[in-house]
Amino acid sequence: MSERSRKLVVEGGEKVVDFNIKAFKPAPAQGIDDALESMRAGMMFRYQPKTLEESHVSMFEKEFAEHLGSRYAVAVNSCGSAMFIAMNIAGVVPGDKVLSNAFTFTAVPSAIHHARAHPVFVESTDEWGLDVEDLEKKVIESGAKVLLMSYMRGHVPDMDAVMEVVERHGLFFIEDCAHAYMTSWDGTLLGRFGQIACFSTQSSKGLSSGEGGILTTDVQEYAAKAILYAGSYEDRWNRHHDMDAEMMIRLQNEIPGYSMRMTEVTGALLRPQIPRLHEVHAIHKSNYRHLEKLLEGHPNIFVPKPLSKAEYYCDTMQFHLQGLSREDADRFIELMSMEGIGMQIFGVDRNARDFREWHYLGGDEVVELPRTVQNIEFACDLSLQPHLDTSHMDVIASVMFDVLDYINNG
Repeated sequence: MSERSRKLVVEGGEKVVDFNIKAFKPAPAQGIDDALESMRAGMMFRYQPKTLEESHVSMFEKEFAEHLGSRYAVAVNSCGSAMFIAMNIAGVVPGDKVLSNAFTFTAVPSAIHHARAHPVFVESTDEWGLDVEDLEKKVIESGAKVLLMSYMRGHVPDMDAVMEVVERHGLFFIEDCAHAYMTSWDGTLLGRFGQIACFSTQSSKGLSSGEGGILTTDVQEYAAKAILYAGSYEDRWNRHHDMDAEMMIRLQNEIPGYSMRMTEVTGALLRPQIPRLHEVHAIHKSNYRHLEKLLEGHPNIFVPKPLSKAEYYCDTMQFHLQGLSREDADRFIELMSMEGIGMQIFGVDRNARDFREWHYLGGDEVVELPRTVQNIEFACDLSLQPHLDTSHMDVIASVMFDVLDYINNG
């Protein structure tokens, strides 16, 4: 065994990790105060406040739309709900085919299943973005007219090429931006490319409220339909910004309400977080680039580089383990956990991001996707929450090197 600075926990050594890499962001004090005030006043239903300005959810919608540069935002109870509503707006009916990433979280195919549609999975690249060549192939083969594309873990494909395919085939493009806050292509924020974009405010996301979602669009009719699908009724739509009364009255009883609204408590928790996104993004970038530099050149670690036009949020890091057997890669995850740094490999252990585990879709939908399998089989997923700094990155890298040294020489 080569000489190391310390014994690992498995060898009887002591942990050097005294921090939790996965601890999620606490709610800002202002958000907690506003949420408590809403609860004490019994004003938790989003349509209880009588004016736009009194409603935390209505103001959150306005403020998030301004942040993104979108005309409209509609707040809902989850990103899954936002995607389901978006597919309804796109005209998806039971039996339709919807194009989507093979590499994504189970919530995305679940939303397609919720719409009683059938996913057509598109391969991924070794950098975990959607493979545009396979997208073109699947569009032609399937005849699908809707693309629900995920920026899984914030990874961005060649958006110029994606938009060429979208425009060439007249696709209705829905962006799943659950992992793509403050993420851009050639200076344009993701969420500004499709007809509709969907964001998550689940605890691990850029905006964090436990659960929640946002649908954004520049098309007023899509926003109007989203408001109604989410559960506006009677004249409650007047608690949304800049909606045309004649359009809302026309659509009011033509659209079912699925009771997918965001609560006032959630809206209160989220509003103060929007101005913090730039600050948090800077922390993530600093940590990510520091750790990336430390890992550079290690024979067992490959961190793919993003495309030159892409700017990532950097709240997680994915890397390929290389030169290790299946047994050794699984041992790496086990030993890292023992050291206090929990991570996972996408392609093993019933991971919810492995398309082979989505048995609810039925056998016909789960097809052979060899490139995606290759790209998740040894792909590690490391959380880098913003309470960490570059000194923590030093510890993470040191522990990884020690564990890999133990595996290679033990």
